[in-house]
Amino acid sequence: MSSRLSSLFSKLVTVSLVLSFALIVLSSHMRLSNQGLGCDDWPDCYGRIDIVKYAGDIAATASRSLQPGTLAPPTAVERAHRGVASALLVLIAALVIVAWRQRKDSGPGMTLPLAALAVTLFLAVLGVLYGSPLLRPPVVMANLLGGMALLGLLWWLHLSLSRGPAVDVSAGAETLRKWALLGLALIVVQTVLGGWVSSNFSALACSTFPLCNGLLWPEMDIPAGFTLRHLLAVSPEGRVIVEQAATMAVHMVHRLGAVLVLLFMGWLGYRALKLGGRIRGLGMAILALLALQVLLGMTIIIFSAPLGVVVTHNATAALLWLTLLALIYRLLQSRRH
Repeated sequence: MSSRLSSLFSKLVTVSLVLSFALIVLSSHMRLSNQGLGCDDWPDCYGRIDIVKYAGDIAATASRSLQPGTLAPPTAVERAHRGVASALLVLIAALVIVAWRQRKDSGPGMTLPLAALAVTLFLAVLGVLYGSPLLRPPVVMANLLGGMALLGLLWWLHLSLSRGPAVDVSAGAETLRKWALLGLALIVVQTVLGGWVSSNFSALACSTFPLCNGLLWPEMDIPAGFTLRHLLAVSPEGRVIVEQAATMAVHMVHRLGAVLVLLFMGWLGYRALKLGGRIRGLGMAILALLALQVLLGMTIIIFSAPLGVVVTHNATAALLWLTLLALIYRLLQSRRH
C-alpha cells in the first residue's frame, strides 16, 4: 500500500506542477489580452478595456452617463483558465489526503502539501471575490505572486521526490548557495516589478530601446507610479486613465531591475557552470533562459508588446524561477569533497 501511495503521490505532484505552469501562462494571456494587447488596432488599443465586461468596476470610477450592459461571455482562454484552476484545486486536495495517509510511513510530510493547498484556496477565494481583477492592481499582484508561489512549492516538492545521490562539488558550493538565495530574492522583486508594469498599464510607456522615447532619463513620477491604488479609473469610452510620468517611472524601474538581474544572474550562472556535474547543467540553463529573457524583453519594446511575445516573456520568467530553485535545492543536497 505504501508503495502504491508513493507512486500515486508522485504522479499527482507531476500533474499538478504541469497544470500550475499552464495556469500561469493562461492567466498571463487572459490578463494581457483584456488590457488590449493583440486586439484589431493594436497597439493603439492598449489600455482600452471592454466596458461591458468590467461594468461593475467602471461604474465606480466613470461618469454616470456610462450605461453598462450584460456581462460579456468568457473567452476560450478564460474557460480554459477556470477548468485548469478547478482541476488543480482537486488534485492538490488529493495530494494532501495522500500525504496524510503516508504520514506514518516516512512519507513526503505535510508541510509542502498543506502550504500548496493554502495558496490554492487563497487564489480560489480571490477568483470568487474578484473574478476579473484587471482594474485592481493589488488583486492582480496577489494572483501573480500566489501563482508563482504555488508553482515554486510544487516544484520543490517534485525535486524532493526525485532526490538523487549527493553531488560532489567544490567547497565553493556553500558560498554559491548564499548567492543563489540572493538571486532568488532579486527574481522575486523583478517579478513584482513586472507584475506592477502590467497591472498599471505601463508596458508601452517607453516605445524605444535602449533609450526611453529617445531620452536616457525621461520625466518620471516615482511616488505616483508606486502608489498602491485600490481601483484604477476608467473614462466613459473605456480607456484606463493613467498618468504618463507615473507609468514612465514604473517602466523605467522595471528596466533598471532587468539590468541588475541580467548582471547578477549572468555571474551566478557562470559560477554554477564552473562547479561541474549536475550543477553545471543548471548553470547552462540559467544562462540560456537569461539570454532568451533579454531577447524577449527587447522584442517587446521594439515591436510594441506583441501579445504572444509578452506571454512567452512571462512563461520564461517562471522557468527561470524554477531553474534557480533547482540550483538552490541541488546545492543544499550537495556535499563537499
